[in-house]
Amino acid sequence: MTWISNSSGRNRGSRDIAILASIVFLFCALIVHAQSDQVASSAAFAEKIYLQLDADVHTTDDTIWFKGVVVESASHRPSAVSGVLHVELIGPDEQVVDRKRIRLTDGIGAGGFGVKEQYTQGNYLVRAYTEWNWNFGPDFMFQTYVAVFPTNREIGRNPMTALHLAEREPGRYWLQAQLNPTLIDPEHQKQLAVQVTVDGKKDTLSLKSARNGFYPLEYPLPEGAKIATVKMETQHGIRYTKTLALQESLLDLQFFAESGQLVHGLASKVGFKAVNGLGRGTAVSGVVMDSRGNTLTSFGSNHLGMGSFTLTADSSVSYYAVLDSSSGGQGTHRYPLPNVVDKGRVLSVTKAAETVEVAVYSNHEEKDSLFVQVSCRGMLYYLIRASLKNQQITTSLPVAELPEGILLFTLMDKDMKPLAERLFFNQRPSERLYLAVSTDKAGYRKRDKVDLSIQVADEKGKPVGAKVSVMVINKDHVGNAWTVRENLLSRLLLSSELRGNVEEPGYYFRQAEEARFEDLDALMLTQGWRKYNYDKPPGDTLPFPNEPYPYISGKVGGVLSRKAQAGIGLTLMTFGERQSVIAQNTDSLGRFYFGLADEYTDSLDVLIQSSNKAGKKRNYTLSLDERKPPAITYDQERSVERIDSVVSYVVKKRQERAQREYSYRLSAGEILLDEVLVQRRALSPQQQRVFDRYGESDVVISGDAVREREEKWSYGLYSVLLFNFPHDLRIDRVGGSGGYLRASIIGGETTLVVVDGIPVPGHSYEFIPNIPPSEVKSVELIRYAKNFSRLYQEVYPEASPLEVPAVGSVIAIYTHAGNGVYAARRPTGLLQTSVPVYSPTIEFYAPRYESPAAKDSARPDLRTLIRWAPELTAEADGTVKASYYHSDAVDETMVVVEALSPAGQIGYQELEYMVTD
Repeated sequence: MTWISNSSGRNRGSRDIAILASIVFLFCALIVHAQSDQVASSAAFAEKIYLQLDADVHTTDDTIWFKGVVVESASHRPSAVSGVLHVELIGPDEQVVDRKRIRLTDGIGAGGFGVKEQYTQGNYLVRAYTEWNWNFGPDFMFQTYVAVFPTNREIGRNPMTALHLAEREPGRYWLQAQLNPTLIDPEHQKQLAVQVTVDGKKDTLSLKSARNGFYPLEYPLPEGAKIATVKMETQHGIRYTKTLALQESLLDLQFFAESGQLVHGLASKVGFKAVNGLGRGTAVSGVVMDSRGNTLTSFGSNHLGMGSFTLTADSSVSYYAVLDSSSGGQGTHRYPLPNVVDKGRVLSVTKAAETVEVAVYSNHEEKDSLFVQVSCRGMLYYLIRASLKNQQITTSLPVAELPEGILLFTLMDKDMKPLAERLFFNQRPSERLYLAVSTDKAGYRKRDKVDLSIQVADEKGKPVGAKVSVMVINKDHVGNAWTVRENLLSRLLLSSELRGNVEEPGYYFRQAEEARFEDLDALMLTQGWRKYNYDKPPGDTLPFPNEPYPYISGKVGGVLSRKAQAGIGLTLMTFGERQSVIAQNTDSLGRFYFGLADEYTDSLDVLIQSSNKAGKKRNYTLSLDERKPPAITYDQERSVERIDSVVSYVVKKRQERAQREYSYRLSAGEILLDEVLVQRRALSPQQQRVFDRYGESDVVISGDAVREREEKWSYGLYSVLLFNFPHDLRIDRVGGSGGYLRASIIGGETTLVVVDGIPVPGHSYEFIPNIPPSEVKSVELIRYAKNFSRLYQEVYPEASPLEVPAVGSVIAIYTHAGNGVYAARRPTGLLQTSVPVYSPTIEFYAPRYESPAAKDSARPDLRTLIRWAPELTAEADGTVKASYYHSDAVDETMVVVEALSPAGQIGYQELEYMVTD
């Protein structure tokens, strides 16, 4: 297998192998083989993923708009490996509340999540991944968090109140709270399951309700506890989680020697990082002292708690730091530095004007040669053979021959075993795209038309045809935090290559170059220490296939056994907007793979018919491959409730906007005071027929939910429903031991059944229990259905009018066949199912004020996201044009432009303009 990589001379250097000053230059050819020794890490074959979100704070009337970018890890070229991007919205209870499958074109796609009114307040995890990246672990999944608040400040549901610490005795604290699970599960009645996690240690409790209906929690905390998370789960599996910072002001200060350890007699650069109880960086300053009481140097961090200093170590003493009083230090607490080793080496990397200086120092005689390997994003660039003279060697590497981004320098012995590592950020702004962004006027009034012009060029001013996105947003509704949030530059060049959360990633690309380098180097020394994503050597296999488009795959077993069947004829039929028929035979392992046509729907109904080599239908065992999403890793420290002035301001503005919109709609008669707005799901023709005749479903049980609960001993639909949905359905046997099962809705009077919208005659109810779960699309319960008397007479035409009940309920069963109970039995050799395809697209709506009447409309235009164009393309001359009408928002407006070229060049630019009344 071969993989295309970036072969630009700008990034790869000369094609010939040259030996200059003991440097062996490794050239990366256009075609890179998986077994090539020029690949330093299998992660070189991964994809980098970036999501641009329109905002980090939302209210429950919002849409979370996102643009997805997927590129080759090594070259940053738009990836052709994956055609589907999976994007998920995960609530504070660690459950997926919505998911999208986004089509990627040239590595770019876009979509959005509607923030529903029933969403609880909290931080929601947004994550994005491709199936190909399952080969490389969770480090290559994109994750970020957005805060969700209720539209109205008065209606926030808070099932966990009075969460606080109580000091029962000096130094002994208890965590106390009042829990009200009925706010998230109105039918909860039993004991409440609660899990308390303190600093990673879990404890499970079962709470009883008090007389006031609340469930009181009192939990003793161990001494020195920092973070406590309380998770409750109702009897129906609905969860709610909240995290409390117990010692947010507690400081932790750590030190990191440049190449991993302090060595006796050798000078080393030492990075340091200070974090508070929530793991967030905090500014500090202080001094370094030795065990003899000597003050050696002072140090001070940036606002993120990071910095560095140089220390010549002595193994006969130990070292520690003391913080100044301005940093919360009291002169007594000592923060230890790493121990000093008697014998070792130091790998040093520093920046010069046009070169990167590499030095190796040793405090003992080196009899064998050492090697320094230089790699970037898993690809090798240089191998430096170091024969130390006087226990040291130095050399220079030209900045222009190395790519921009994080470089990994690895010191190795003669057997190529790693001895030390150092990360270094190589700055080459000239490699980026130059974006000239301008508007037709310097300032605007409300609802004015804005003509935006963008010019895309390289460092020489030559036009570049790139993919460009434009986002225009009212700055008042995003806050100042926008300037340091993740963007395309920071994601591809920085945070995608470091494990863990990089605070304020955009900060590193906004300062003057010299200050930026010092802060980036401090980040490399601290967070980059042992947390680099490209440190695993190449493996032999990549077990997970890529997903160029939606597909269905699986294997075929025998009629009476699961032995793989080769050469079996399969016919796939799809029933989407465009029906299609595809035929193929299973391979030598009995496997099949069908690519699906472009369909934009939540799920696509498919049917697979099997036949033997003679073309006769046979009842082979068809099983689909299980494609489970990755495990959810939710950082509960992100859910800590803290008073954040920026977030509070943004939330206040968004809630005011929502209230103004509501007030206008109310006064204009668009909604009534007691009106309940119901968002209905899309209905199939059969579901629409049932809805029109009997009313809306109260409970919907999906076919997937039925099949997930099917056991080996299950003998039909009712056998699954009987044991798994006892709160909604009651299933009894009628007619004695030779009779059949009959279902009724609990609390719903007489119950009748319709299958695919067709009423089941009374004499055919014995067929319903044995409907195969594999044939079921959904089971829906309608309590107190409309037109029930008429349905009863249709089911039992011989019944006396005096016996017909006035009220009753309906069980509506929908099958893949779609033709009622008699067609629901599984035909020979047939598999019917629904599979996910591309998610339906959603359009960004913006009004056009082309006429004076439209511009003078009394309806308020309170949009905070004014223009959203995630997939524009620059013309051959590098120009991009975009026009839009401004909203009623005044003051500063921000235009954010991001660009990506086919060669992997990145561009980012912001523009601000003023809007007045």
